Amino acid sequence: MKNSFWWVGLVLFFFLLDFMPSHAQVSIRGKVTSNGRPIGGVRVDLRRDSTSLFLAYTFTDSEGQYQLRTEHTGKMALHLKALGYEPTVREIELGQADMKIDVALVAGGVERLQEIVIHAKRPYKLSRDTIELNVQSYLQGEERTVEDLLRKIPGLNVGEDGSIKVGDKEVEKVMIEGDDFFEKGYRLLTQNMSVKPLDKVQVLQRYSNNKHLKGIENSDKVALNLQLKEDSKSQWLGSVSASGTLTKPMFYQGNVSLMNFGKKNKYYLLGSANNNGVDAVSSINNLLYSGQADEPGQIGAGVNTPTLIDYTPDLPGFDYKRTNFNRDRLLSFNTILNPTKQLKVKWLGFVNPTKKTFYQNRVQQYNIADIQFTNTEVDELNKRIDNYFSKWELQYDIGKRSTLSYNGSIGSLEKQDTHNLLFNGSSTKELTRTKGYLTNHNLSYTYKLSDREALVSSARWIKQGSPLDYSIDRYYYEDLFQVGGISEVSQHVENNLQYLGFTSHYVRKQKGGDFMEVAFVNEYKDQELTTDFVLQADDKTGIHPSGFSNQVGLVTNNTSIISKYTMKRRKWEWTPQFHAGFVHSGFRTYGAIRNRNNWLLSPRLSTKWEIHSKGKLEAEFSLKQTNTELMDVIPNYYSTGIRQFVKGLDDMATLTSSGALLTYTHGNMLDRFFANLSVGYQTMFDYISSQSMINPNFNLAAQVLLKNKKRTFYKTQLNYYLKPVNGNFKLDIGADFSDYQANVVGVGERKIHTGSLDYGLSFRSVWKSRFNLHTGYRMQMTTFSSERKNRLKNTYGFLNMFVNVTKGIQANLNNEAYRFGDFFAETSKTYYFSDFSLSYDAKKIKTRFEISAKNIFNTRQFKNAVITETYQAVTEYRLLPRYVALGVDYSF
Repeated sequence: MKNSFWWVGLVLFFFLLDFMPSHAQVSIRGKVTSNGRPIGGVRVDLRRDSTSLFLAYTFTDSEGQYQLRTEHTGKMALHLKALGYEPTVREIELGQADMKIDVALVAGGVERLQEIVIHAKRPYKLSRDTIELNVQSYLQGEERTVEDLLRKIPGLNVGEDGSIKVGDKEVEKVMIEGDDFFEKGYRLLTQNMSVKPLDKVQVLQRYSNNKHLKGIENSDKVALNLQLKEDSKSQWLGSVSASGTLTKPMFYQGNVSLMNFGKKNKYYLLGSANNNGVDAVSSINNLLYSGQADEPGQIGAGVNTPTLIDYTPDLPGFDYKRTNFNRDRLLSFNTILNPTKQLKVKWLGFVNPTKKTFYQNRVQQYNIADIQFTNTEVDELNKRIDNYFSKWELQYDIGKRSTLSYNGSIGSLEKQDTHNLLFNGSSTKELTRTKGYLTNHNLSYTYKLSDREALVSSARWIKQGSPLDYSIDRYYYEDLFQVGGISEVSQHVENNLQYLGFTSHYVRKQKGGDFMEVAFVNEYKDQELTTDFVLQADDKTGIHPSGFSNQVGLVTNNTSIISKYTMKRRKWEWTPQFHAGFVHSGFRTYGAIRNRNNWLLSPRLSTKWEIHSKGKLEAEFSLKQTNTELMDVIPNYYSTGIRQFVKGLDDMATLTSSGALLTYTHGNMLDRFFANLSVGYQTMFDYISSQSMINPNFNLAAQVLLKNKKRTFYKTQLNYYLKPVNGNFKLDIGADFSDYQANVVGVGERKIHTGSLDYGLSFRSVWKSRFNLHTGYRMQMTTFSSERKNRLKNTYGFLNMFVNVTKGIQANLNNEAYRFGDFFAETSKTYYFSDFSLSYDAKKIKTRFEISAKNIFNTRQFKNAVITETYQAVTEYRLLPRYVALGVDYSF
């Protein structure tokens, strides 16, 4: 609770700080009129009275109002100029207090000015919904890809996984010349496309994915649009790059990117292959399961088969590339065609046969009352992924006010995980195989009834199958099943889904800015899951232990009505929303059917208050009801790994929660000071927890329904450009606290309090010199409290330096340091990493030559510590060794 009060105080401090008068800045405001009528477009200059030194300027708005801010004091002069009026100068004496100065202009003066041509470079251009950034203003010389550039732009936050956010909102898409290839899979573009053809980056605010809803939809979405240089349009361009080592160990990377972005047709071809840890297919899933939630006409977003077994390593806060012993290959062909003015055709195709290997040693320590033991694992995980995926979209403009669009996709998804595992000294081989398929089709029709209202209707069909075969060639469960003579354990899973949904949205914007949305939704979902757990005896017979196999199905038919109304009153905005749904559910277990009918009610109220021109306060209050999903109701146990068994509630239930969120935003990404502060609280009146039976060789986790889980969270982002040092400071602070219950057999009910705190401070220079740097520090602290309090503290620091040695020659040195607190009585250790590159850009032949050294200190192991409600663990990962590579990059 002390932490909670401290964080609330911090948020309020920053919030109140915005209202306190600053001793460094003085505001000058007023109104400009002529004969009692306000005059817009008057230029107001602030100058030193004695030297005529220009200090600041602005223009009056349509009501004749203006406002200037300055840090200077003393004698000043306001110069006011407008066509058709006599120039006016007002002498003023500025002190520490704000001033209000109204000015009346006299008609006359010059009626027409001679033409003046001004050549000036500005890093940005601001319009109502678009921020246009000049690419050249943010280049420092070492940028290769679009992502490298976006990391340099203040206000854009590029995550370790390549996701892009403006403030706390992830961008919807990254387009090229107004057309989108990859939707939320934009990493395939930003991480591979060369930065050289770019001229502008546009940040599109209040973005609408449906062009007919622009100006109607009450949207707060953000998208990016990349504009190309004129000499890069309507012609083939691209890049070919290759790098590799000359001595063992052998590492290589190759990329081919070919594109042509014309007015009518666009083509983008991508080929990639590497074994140096780079994940070439990180955003494929964003294409497989695409769809925009909370948008008129959208339905079926996030519908897919559940995952039962997933061995993807979790490396929070650590560079995934250093542990990824891989052989990635990707081939992608993408095109957008405009055969006629009315018809647009988009097609995407991907092939990515991939192999990955992870080496890890894990020590898990359980210490709950009388349950005390330690498990050790020495693990080599080999993953093979073969995905073949194709997606197409047809968009036909029936008229100026109506569009019919269809998009469909089909994919073959194959994966095999092989574990060579030494578990508590016993050697075993664990194998997981899945060969699934996915097809997804959506038909949508938009009719713009008038300039202020539209109707959007959609229908979607999804079919997916994810069969799975799992096996272990050793028997660890004799204490559990009381059966001997077992040589192998296996589990076969059939996992199928069919979905059909329909929705129709009516949206309308009133003249005063009020917005109304009414929607009708009907969704039908049929899921089938069969799990067959078998003990293979030495005599090759199969034993099916009771309570460890399932044959279930869940059919739901949800009919909903959604209504939303936004009221705008000057600087206030109120949006009450109500979602009412009637759900018919049928739960099948081995032929027996249990039916259930219930209502789901989810009201929500959100509000926005524009406190002043720079500050905006937003609040949201909600009550939400959802029904349990398929994996929540499974009656018997199924295996999720070598020692993990899970089962559901064996019954359907409704989960109710409420929440509140308060957010304050100051400025925007172009301001010297840009801040986003939020605090939230959530109560889960019904939540699913677990009752666990813990044993060194197995863990049985039965889901149970409990009451009243509490969660509080805080988040702060501050960006400040400090002019004296010509650099941007960024402060990120986050905290999350939860209180809930869980049960352990033999221990009973456990009250658990979890807390996490992380903060980071970084500085990026924008010096107009040969040298620039990016440095920062981050701390993460996690606590679990029950019978005792466990605490883990991790820190991370980095210093990246870039030097323009001479014309065409650049050097990069990237340094990282990771440190973990004391854990398992081990002395804390710091891990150092350093990468260096030296490149020469031969612009005449459009070729860049590079020599790079990775992992200079040759750090071969890395330990990562985690704590959970039941155990503490330290995992040691094997890392790619030090190597030196030569590379060449040719652009055309």
